[in-house]
Amino acid sequence: MFTAAKPTILVDGGKSPYSIIIPADAIPSERYAAEELQKYLERISGVKLPIVTDDQPMTHCEILLGDNKHLHSLGLKVDLAKLGSEGFLLKTFNGYLIIVGGKPRGTLYGVYTLLEEKLGVRWFTSEVEYVPKLTRIEVPFLDEMQKPVLEYREVFWTEMLRDADFAARHRLNGHHYQLTEKHGGRAVVFYPFVHSFDQLIPREVCEQHPDFWPMVDGKRVSGYVQRCLSNPELVKIAIERVREWLKEHPDATIIDVSQNDTGRWCQCPECKAFDETEGSPAASLIRFVNTIAESIEHNYPNIRVETLAYQYSRKPPKTLRPRRNVIIRLCSIECCFSHPLESCPSEENKSFREDIEAWKQVSQTLYVWDYTTNFAHYLQPFPNLEVLQSNVRFFVKHGVKGLFEQGNYSPGGNGEMAPLRAYVLAKLLWDPETDVQKHIDDFLNGYYGRAAYAVRAYIELLHRKVKEKGVHVHIFDPPTSPFLDDEFLEEAEKLFDEAEQLADSEEVRFRVQVARLSVWYVKLATNRVKGEERLKLLRSFLEIARRAGITHIGEGVKLDEWVEQIN
Repeated sequence: MFTAAKPTILVDGGKSPYSIIIPADAIPSERYAAEELQKYLERISGVKLPIVTDDQPMTHCEILLGDNKHLHSLGLKVDLAKLGSEGFLLKTFNGYLIIVGGKPRGTLYGVYTLLEEKLGVRWFTSEVEYVPKLTRIEVPFLDEMQKPVLEYREVFWTEMLRDADFAARHRLNGHHYQLTEKHGGRAVVFYPFVHSFDQLIPREVCEQHPDFWPMVDGKRVSGYVQRCLSNPELVKIAIERVREWLKEHPDATIIDVSQNDTGRWCQCPECKAFDETEGSPAASLIRFVNTIAESIEHNYPNIRVETLAYQYSRKPPKTLRPRRNVIIRLCSIECCFSHPLESCPSEENKSFREDIEAWKQVSQTLYVWDYTTNFAHYLQPFPNLEVLQSNVRFFVKHGVKGLFEQGNYSPGGNGEMAPLRAYVLAKLLWDPETDVQKHIDDFLNGYYGRAAYAVRAYIELLHRKVKEKGVHVHIFDPPTSPFLDDEFLEEAEKLFDEAEQLADSEEVRFRVQVARLSVWYVKLATNRVKGEERLKLLRSFLEIARRAGITHIGEGVKLDEWVEQIN
């Protein structure tokens, strides 16, 4: 007869016999994991468990963190090599709770997973979290291992960038988070961070060597342009510069050698002939990057060189292959984001599917730079919540190992549905198969309280409109897009009226008002309201936007500049 395993009772009636055990030589992230676990267990139950090192005698009631002596005394074998740097094991055994992970971040991630998935803690934003209040903490029978499929996970939204503790709790490990030793550091440290040609071969150097400038339409052109990558003297200077970077930035794990954020690539006879033979302007770029990667791989075997497959360089060469220490970061900037990348019939998405499939075949390490907002209009409704999971799955299916999800990264943040989108993206990057609808429900209920129903209805309205109109949505579309019609705006206003009325508090009502700015933005940007009504709406818009700390309306467009434009 089957008997269910008993839960492990950590706290009961305000008392606990348990201690948190860490190695005497614990690394900073293991000590921090113990402190985080101690803090949240106390917030849940009111009971503060002591933190003890494994050089003390073993007892019968312990939470074992990290690879410590008490764990070994139980006779359990844990293959830490299988856990990598971020995987972990959660296990209950004879009254013990075991959380052991790979170094440097695995054990910390195991603690956060226990708190969130087993005990109900939620971190919605860096300011808003939910901690259940319990007199009895029961941990169900556990014997599970988690290990992320993505080695590099970066949600590039202000809401995730502000607070390193918050990013770590969501198990994000990217370059732009201020993660320290206590968080286990960052998985990747770039130098520079993309579009690096002006740093690699500065313009003043090109002025001394005019043949370093690219040839466009039969003549050398200067300014913010690419470089002539077939020039042997330029290649020598680039190699020396990369070696200088490595000495100047010993913490870097990835050196970026990538095109400037423009077209105007070199079409001199040599560059053009090679690119035409290989069928893509990416050819001269990959040859250049390969040469640099080969020059450093002996002295720096753990350093990788990254370049972009972006716009003109997105299509891979026919026969040329990136070296094993080269990372290709493919960019989805042209795509439609209202339909899944894998099935959208638009020509942009068909072309992207062809390119990612081709890069999958030739690149040993493939990253993706993905786009998750409207960059011309940060506050404009951007109906992509229903495709985020399918797109992340699509990337993973094609062998992608790192994802950079770019959104509104302005100082003030608060783009359209920014806190929700950042939260959902973080969940997906850790586990592409996670239950997204559950996370959305959790967030809406935790962040908007009784108003959650109306906010969800608004989100559903937005996505339904796009489906009805059959619209392909891109990242620079104007607020005159067909799904943002009068009918949508009218229905949206009613739903936000309801949400404000349902709000549990003034704080929650303000969150609803910030979400409502998207509707008002469209009205103001398209002159849907005029005269005194427009002035009144603009005053209300600016009052809420400034109170929320919004600094930018679009990438490089400040709020005050936009106000001047529309007046």
